[in-house]
Amino acid sequence: MFLSILFTHKKSPVKIRENIFKIWDKKINLKNPLIKEKVLVATCYRVELYLIVEQNKKNVVIKEFLPESYLRYAQILSSPVLSFEHLVLVASGADSPAIGEPEVQGQVKKAYLEAKKKGWVGKYMTRAFEKALSVAKNIREEAEFQKGSYSIPRLVSIYLKELNEKKELKVLLIGTGEMGIAISRYLFQERIPFTIATKTKERAEFLKKHANLETIIYKEKFLSSLIKNFKAVVFATQCKKPLIYPKDLKKGEDPKIIIDLGFPENVSRDVKKCNWLIYHGIDDFKRVIEERIKEREEILYYAIFKAKNEAIKFEQWIKKEEKIKRILEFTDKKINEILNKNGEDFQNSIDKIKRFFLYPTLKSIRSGKSIEEIIEKWLEE
Repeated sequence: MFLSILFTHKKSPVKIRENIFKIWDKKINLKNPLIKEKVLVATCYRVELYLIVEQNKKNVVIKEFLPESYLRYAQILSSPVLSFEHLVLVASGADSPAIGEPEVQGQVKKAYLEAKKKGWVGKYMTRAFEKALSVAKNIREEAEFQKGSYSIPRLVSIYLKELNEKKELKVLLIGTGEMGIAISRYLFQERIPFTIATKTKERAEFLKKHANLETIIYKEKFLSSLIKNFKAVVFATQCKKPLIYPKDLKKGEDPKIIIDLGFPENVSRDVKKCNWLIYHGIDDFKRVIEERIKEREEILYYAIFKAKNEAIKFEQWIKKEEKIKRILEFTDKKINEILNKNGEDFQNSIDKIKRFFLYPTLKSIRSGKSIEEIIEKWLEE
């Protein structure tokens, strides 16, 4: 059965999402006989676990993956319709604070492909994610989400552009993942001078050669010295611990602006107490975006309508697959009964027996009648 456990910007703050990600990042790699398929999706706004679990084992799995103290921050979906509908809305960007956020589709696809590479997905998750990504793409195109959309990278570039009009900024962008690259595109479009920092020489050379970006290689222990050369620093890495603490920042020196978009947080929370500089985290930009949601409500309604319709089709597909599974199990059972009853003489006729059952099996799949009813009548005739 389908089971989705969701921690999103709607119910859980950044710190809660970070903590649950650390828990799940370890547990997801452990083998669990109750879990048949699994995908872990983590973006700036959400940490979500999509599972196929053994029938009637939902509560056991929830208890294992969801600490009781975190229960009030989570949303649990045990219906394939609701899980698929939510996945479509996430992948399309309709469930983000920035309606139509373009980066999230790539993040969902990456999570699915990583799970597939590790052998964590089977028939159901493959169908769910590939179909959801396809529907999400159609929604984005039909609703023209990209037109005038506001994402975190877009808002950061607008914010820095406004500051740059007052005085020339020297911006350092730390991180070359999806978030970092997305921000760099907008900064480039807005003609805001910036340097992008990466840990590896190969990545720096690639960005310089193929994207014509000014790059710099950094080591974490020297980062505090590096950032003093820039008025604004944007953090967008996936480091598991903060890169900067209050002791690394001195009053009267640069940087004057710190923007932390990392997941987990790249900047120690104590930096907020440094009243001589401006600090912004992901949730600050999220609040700005939420104010603009009303402008795009009609588009959101369309996305929800489309997702609901496709979710119903997905549920119908699951019911058909489950019916076929039951039919095949029942047919195999009947074949074994015949073999056991008639002895070894029938072993050589196994193919004939299977063909004998082919007609009632197909008839059951195509009709609404049960396989038990059709086969019993078939045997009587």
